Order: sequence, then C-alpha cells, then structure tokens
Amino acid sequence: MLPARELSGTGFATSMVGLGCAGLFRIPERKTRRTVLDAAYDAGIRHFDVAPMYGLGLAETELSPFLKGRRADVTVTTKFGIDPTLLAQGVARVQKPVRAALAKRPAVSDELKTAAQGPRSGLVGRLLYAAPGYHRRSAQVSLDRSLRELKTDYIDVFLLHDPVGDLITGIPELTEYLDEQCRRGRIRCWGVTGDSAGLPSVVRRLGHAAVVQFKDDIFDPPLSEGQVPGEAKITYGALAFALPVLRRYLAQSPDAVRSWSERLDTDLAQESSLPKLLLSVALRRNAAGPVLFSTTRPQRVGVAADAAIHVGQLSVADLTQVGELASEARVAAKTMNGTP
Repeated sequence: MLPARELSGTGFATSMVGLGCAGLFRIPERKTRRTVLDAAYDAGIRHFDVAPMYGLGLAETELSPFLKGRRADVTVTTKFGIDPTLLAQGVARVQKPVRAALAKRPAVSDELKTAAQGPRSGLVGRLLYAAPGYHRRSAQVSLDRSLRELKTDYIDVFLLHDPVGDLITGIPELTEYLDEQCRRGRIRCWGVTGDSAGLPSVVRRLGHAAVVQFKDDIFDPPLSEGQVPGEAKITYGALAFALPVLRRYLAQSPDAVRSWSERLDTDLAQESSLPKLLLSVALRRNAAGPVLFSTTRPQRVGVAADAAIHVGQLSVADLTQVGELASEARVAAKTMNGTP
C-alpha cells in the first residue's frame, strides 16, 4: 500500500497518487485497459479518476467490474456537466478498430485528443460531447447515472466538470442538492475541476467547494492558497507536457544528460528517471490531496508508485534543480522552434 494522503477537510484519505482513467482509452483492447487498472491497484494506488465523457461514454461502465470486491479500499472521482452525444456513443461501440487505426496515424490521433477536451474544443468536440449545464437537474441525472454505471452506492468526489460561468444556473438549488447528497451518503464531497485561472471565480459563485482539481506542471509557478480556493486539492498533468519537452532536450544534449545526472544524483538516461522526478515534484507541490497520472503501459505504474514512496527523499535543493533543468529544456525547445 502506498503512503496515504488526506483530502484536506474532507475527513478521508487515499493514496498519494491516483490513476486518471481518460488516457486508458488510447488502448484499443479492453483486456489491456483492465491490466493497467489491476497493475495500479497491485502497486498500491487507491484513487481512480473517471467521468461520463471518458472513453466516449464507456469509462464508468468499464471501471465497474474492476471496483467489484475493492470498493471499500478505493476512492473514486467522477464528474458532471459534459456528456457524450449519441454520435459519440455510437462511435464507442466500434472504437476498438478505430483506436487501432489511430495508433498508426499519430497526427489524427493528436487532433482527437484535443477534441476529447469537450464541446468547447472545436467542431469534432461539439459533435462528440454536449454540455447540459451545471444545475440541480443535470447534477441529479448525472449522479444517478454514474452510481448505476459504476454499480456503487456512493461517489467519493463529485466534481463540476470544466464549468463555464454562464452555464452554471440555479446555484442555491444546485449547492443545496449537492450538500444534501453528502448528508445522505451518496457522495462524500463535491467540488470543481477546470482551468486554474477560472477556478476562483467559479468557487466564489458557488459559495464553497470542498475539492478543487486542476492542472499543475513544473513549467507553471506553484499556486498559492489564495489563488486556488478549497481545502482539498487534486492535481494532474505533471507529465503530459513537461515529460516530452525534457526528453527531447536530453535526447539532443548528451552533455546535459551527464551534467544533470551528476547534479541530481540520478541516471537521467534511464527511462523511468524523468517521470519519477516530475511526479515527485508534483507531490511536493500539492500536499492537500493526490496527484493524478495516466499511462497505457502496466509496467509504468510502478514509476508513479516509486515516486510516492520516495518523495520524502527529494530535498528543497533537488526541487530547485529540477526546476532549473525544466527551464533550460524549455528555453532550448523555444530556440529550436524559432520562438522568442
């Protein structure tokens, strides 16, 4: 079991790292997706993040058999406010061959990753996803459906999914409903996930939120308590952008590999070194809840678990130096791309 971390102010804890399930659906085969989930559990990961839109509507249904017999041991986040359209649900039924084909066409696959951000991500996003709004009725419909799809009696963390201000309506009725569901035990806590710049205004409109979930990577300055309201914080995105930038830089700079390996006392030529460092930094930056990561390879789950186990060994000086390495890599990337 990995070290536990309390979601501040909620009264319950979970593993320091959690698995984001959206990325699982880059894997064409359901059996392999389940292998990743099992590997995460075996490595001690106990927090799993899902949403109705993930996997074009299949993610919650697919997580359900994994939870059977394990529900009391794990925490689950799901969300409301973005739903797959009928077109997306139709595509989902044939997504195995589609995913297999996309694996051979990275450029098209990247376009669909952008579309997967939701209905505000272009034409394809609008075709695949709908925003029913953020109000009492949409929360009720989505919660009932998620409980049914996940085959569970309760959701640990229930979040407004990337809300836009003008779509949040009937706020007193919405927050009253969510608080009522907490009292009934159907959810343990609720909050908001979205762009960190917009979170403060959304939380102010709602009046309160027990949990905020947002992207945080080493290229961004750490957010202060005042910038992101809410006691419990769940962060994600530590690897998505930073890891490719750092890997490209070190692949083109053998001297940098040698010098930074010495400075950080770790072999950066090893594939697992950079993701472990980046996750360790993310864990130090967020002490109020778990850090999410995604992977499509069962063998990489151990890297995240190792980061959680050894994060205490990362000194303040190490944190500074990893930040300096990231800045150096980003400057190099901008120079190679011809940007100032």
